[in-house]
Amino acid sequence: MSRLRPVLILAIIIIAIGVGFLVFLPHFTSLLFQPSSTNIVATSTSRMDEDVLTVLQEDDALVDDELNADDVNQIEPVADETNATVVHVIDGDTLDAEIDGLGTFRIRMLGADTPEVVDPRKPVQCFGEEASAFSKKTLAVGLRIRLAPDPNADERDKYGRLLRNVFLKDGTDYNAFLVEQGYAHAYTYFPLTPSRKVQLIRLEREAKEAGRGLWGECE
Repeated sequence: MSRLRPVLILAIIIIAIGVGFLVFLPHFTSLLFQPSSTNIVATSTSRMDEDVLTVLQEDDALVDDELNADDVNQIEPVADETNATVVHVIDGDTLDAEIDGLGTFRIRMLGADTPEVVDPRKPVQCFGEEASAFSKKTLAVGLRIRLAPDPNADERDKYGRLLRNVFLKDGTDYNAFLVEQGYAHAYTYFPLTPSRKVQLIRLEREAKEAGRGLWGECE
């Protein structure tokens, strides 16, 4: 009997190990094959990228569709509703303005891009001097204007400038006027309301066809 005792003890140990293995095997398997947090993040990011791409494609498609429409929504004139005063004009599409009750800010006009004249990294571009002179004359120091954001646009650009539409006291949409008269290209790389993009693209095409401003002077 004493000789059988070690064999019985060993058998009991083996049986206990086997039972334990069978009990905990499903738990170990789930841990082994559970997706890692990295994979979950990657999947989530991939889905997010797909969603962003879809939105961008839909936005571009909307602009393309509306280019042939006749009832594109325009930004309404806001005559006499001023909220800022011109302090200094930098160039054709940039100025300093004192916003009522808030202080002085550098303003970059949304959707209009005049040729460069002050960027030290670039030479003065064709029709840049004319565009700059026009804005300095039209937006004279002390002039009351209205600065209006676009609901789809960023608040500031990468240089910290406020991004705004500029309206004169008589309601003139100055950003659009620059494009219409050939002082500026339509700049639709800023996030903008789709109908606004359509309006600016149309105005640029009309200016180009008529040879106005830079379209008649520059190659």
